[in-house]
Amino acid sequence: MNILVVEDNKRLGNILRQGLIEDGHQVVLSQRGDDGRDLLLETAFDAAVLDVMLPGLDGFSVLEQVRERKCLVPILMLTAKDSMRDIVHGLNLGADDYLTKPFQIQVFIARVRAIGRRSPMLQPKKLLAGDLELDTSSRVARRADNEIALTKKEYTLLELLMRRANQVVTRNQLREAGWSYDAEVSDSSVDFYMHSLRSKIDINRRESLIRTVRSLGYTLAVPK
Repeated sequence: MNILVVEDNKRLGNILRQGLIEDGHQVVLSQRGDDGRDLLLETAFDAAVLDVMLPGLDGFSVLEQVRERKCLVPILMLTAKDSMRDIVHGLNLGADDYLTKPFQIQVFIARVRAIGRRSPMLQPKKLLAGDLELDTSSRVARRADNEIALTKKEYTLLELLMRRANQVVTRNQLREAGWSYDAEVSDSSVDFYMHSLRSKIDINRRESLIRTVRSLGYTLAVPK
């Protein structure tokens, strides 16, 4: 699944992200409530994890605002606010589940899987960008019907680019998706993997689908 985690505690956010990545998910991490709200409204996610006490906008307000805008992404509230009143309030606002801190990471992963299974809005299993196809079930990429052999990291980077086609994906976002939170990854390392990925999906004499955005990162340009 493609999952948004909105958690302002950097260490905890990275632990959640790493656990979800190891469980086979694509993860976007946000540390502000207002940014998380905008991401939920603008980007297709299969599920979201939402803290309550957040800078910018508290989690209850984020939940209320996205539900008012008809955002149906399944949301797990993950918070230290553990009173009965808070739990009922979150569920009444439209949360699909409510987990209080502290918690076991295995329980957290299981609860995320559960809300994902309930979702009627699971994103398409196949991502398309022109004649480039990525099957997220089998984790197989094809271009012009030819299968492309990708490493695990290349697959992760390509999935992120295809989910945000025609948008700029920064090197930091690529780092967060492809490497563990405590890995020290230079810009040149990111560029090396992007060069490798580009060489595998490009077709001779045709313009590359992956474009470099100077000083920022990359974008996958979908032909119109």
